[in-house]
Amino acid sequence: AGPLPEPGLTLRGMRALLNADSALYFRPSYLPRLAPWLLRFWTYCNPRDFEHGMAALAALGRRAFELVEAMLADGVEFELYRKGMVCASATPAGARKVLESLSPMRSFGYRLPDELLSSDDLHELEPSLSDKVTSGFHYDEQWHVRANTMTTGIATKLREQGVDIREHTRVIGFDAVNGTVRAVRTTEGDVAADAFVLAAGSWTAPLARGLGVRFPMQPGKGYTFLIRPKVMPAHGILFADIHAGATPFADRVRIGGTMEFSGYDLSIDRRRIDNVFRLAREYLELEQPEYEEPWAGLRPLTPDGLPVIDRATPLGNAFVATGYSMLGMTVSAPAAEAMAEFVLSGERPALLEPFRIDRFRLLGRRRAKVDAAPATARLDRGLPGRSRT
Repeated sequence: AGPLPEPGLTLRGMRALLNADSALYFRPSYLPRLAPWLLRFWTYCNPRDFEHGMAALAALGRRAFELVEAMLADGVEFELYRKGMVCASATPAGARKVLESLSPMRSFGYRLPDELLSSDDLHELEPSLSDKVTSGFHYDEQWHVRANTMTTGIATKLREQGVDIREHTRVIGFDAVNGTVRAVRTTEGDVAADAFVLAAGSWTAPLARGLGVRFPMQPGKGYTFLIRPKVMPAHGILFADIHAGATPFADRVRIGGTMEFSGYDLSIDRRRIDNVFRLAREYLELEQPEYEEPWAGLRPLTPDGLPVIDRATPLGNAFVATGYSMLGMTVSAPAAEAMAEFVLSGERPALLEPFRIDRFRLLGRRRAKVDAAPATARLDRGLPGRSRT
């Protein structure tokens, strides 16, 4: 998948995104605060930046499967499903549009189907689809995990290896002197270390501001809920027409979708989530007329749709890793591998060059080829937290 800012999205076209039923939605009351970020976002809605972003993300995600397999080999336990993804649409044009948007990935070694499946072949492959679906394709280089089992599995393994993980602990500031962070201050006391990586998702930007480090990032809210279909899908499903997806697990299916810009607001807008459910049930046959366990989470988004993985300049021993948008599970492992190399060697890996933190300082310096701090910094308030199970 490419970065969020797509070619052809104009300021005029963005007016439609003020509709609360739109898959991509800007809450009108939040627009004054969002405007500077939104104007930067608009400048990246062109073919050159989109192709650059896709190339950077394709390179970053190249080792994702290999590293996930390595975790399993090391004894990390989590739910992993390897049956690929089905793109489903009510029309051949809808499915073809998605396939064509993925076409540039071929040049980076990713295998994509050449043709769309017929309606009969598609329903034979994925019997859970309703009769509304008439066209689509199968992409086998797509795995999915049950996110909470993966984070729990990694944490369990790390604790076995002696790693100290502090849950339910709020960061309230930093002790930084002469360009070096000496400790992070938390509600449970100070934690000293040789190096610090700020990887707090959407809350990384406000956290970094406590160190005098600034970069443009906004939280994009997405919604999910669980359903019980009459037939359990055998694959992950992308519903091309409604910009939503279905992720099957052992017992139920998680439906996720929408992107809402409304700040650090985790409240659930029932109108938006009801709309996703109404649309999704047209593509899957359900056992029940209601959804379960609605949930909202925030995705960290930069104006160019690319992550920020870099040293937190001007600090010498602090680093930032955030801005993965909707690709966190896809690129987190290779990003962590590259960041570990960066922290230990002090030299930025070439893989991370497109994700420099300073690329936003001047609009003229936006693209990289794919091949003394204030005394004590302190946050006025702790950062809000949210856990997902």
